[in-house]
Amino acid sequence: MTEVYAVAGAKGGVGKTTTSINLGTVLADLDQRVVTVELDLAMANLVDFIDFDVDFETATTLHDVLAGRAELEAATYETDGGLTAVPSGTDLDRYADTDLERLPAIIEQLRWEYDVVLLDTPAGLSEETIRPMQLSDLAIIVSTPRISSVRNAQNTIQLARRTETDVFGLVLSKSGTGASPGATRIAEFLDVDLLGHVPEDEAVPHAQDRGEPVVRNAPRSGAAIAYHKIARKLGATDEVETKRAATTDTELHQVAIDETDDGTAITTEGTQSTSDDRRRMDHTRPETTADPLTETTDRVSTRGGSGTGGLAVPDDEQKADADRTADGEGGQAADDGYDSDAAGQRSLADRFRSLVGL
Repeated sequence: MTEVYAVAGAKGGVGKTTTSINLGTVLADLDQRVVTVELDLAMANLVDFIDFDVDFETATTLHDVLAGRAELEAATYETDGGLTAVPSGTDLDRYADTDLERLPAIIEQLRWEYDVVLLDTPAGLSEETIRPMQLSDLAIIVSTPRISSVRNAQNTIQLARRTETDVFGLVLSKSGTGASPGATRIAEFLDVDLLGHVPEDEAVPHAQDRGEPVVRNAPRSGAAIAYHKIARKLGATDEVETKRAATTDTELHQVAIDETDDGTAITTEGTQSTSDDRRRMDHTRPETTADPLTETTDRVSTRGGSGTGGLAVPDDEQKADADRTADGEGGQAADDGYDSDAAGQRSLADRFRSLVGL
């Protein structure tokens, strides 16, 4: 069964595109039919991270498909490294012609053609974020350990739940930096599963400068190994899971990654663990007569004007809901040295700093 993942995080610059690119490349290596779709329509940068050897000032992109000028196949590209992607364009005039009402049909077509669809979503909370989330089966939340990023991750999780999209888990990027709690503690704070943490690694920008995924450019780096571990948790057949174990042993040259409590990664010579159980989830959504998009949009106030280009921010009720979620209401109570009653009197930043120990 095809699974559509929204790779999401309201904070910009946390690594959503990097995560989408590298997970897509690893899954393609493991015989999965996978495509990465760039849905940051206004500020496209997939073409800056990956060398498609195409001039996207004139080439067909997702902009043209959403404008009704081109078929999806014409905007689908494959790199020499095996990554298949539908990039957005860099021309603002063509962006202005896009119509998100065409997106559901595009996603439905991709479901027929691929095993895994990765939707690289934009920052912020706007229609361009809500639509992909609504059309996805699962959401992968990407965040750094910084308080501003965790706050925005919390809003993204709220959005996923209001559009009835299951939160598959958290990818913590740039981990092990600054005074921050470990990856596991941040996942518990957000009340989501931890898919994995990607260490701060100079190999990532170096790979981007060369137009390659880090899993291809520096396969022995800590970041590359982390993406391999995370990719093993995405949907696949048992046959591919067996191949993943073999790939881990042979292609990673027996480099292992150890997770420490502070979220850092240590690479050591040894055997990569292949005991991670592949998770299977019930993706059945409850029947509802209401439109999740309309409900969510009604609860969001727009700053900077209306329309696709506006930046949407949570209203007061959303912020209150986010605070209640952080306090543990309606779910597992937060621990790590503070109780929900006391936490309710403090801001999210204060509670997070308490978690860090500052």
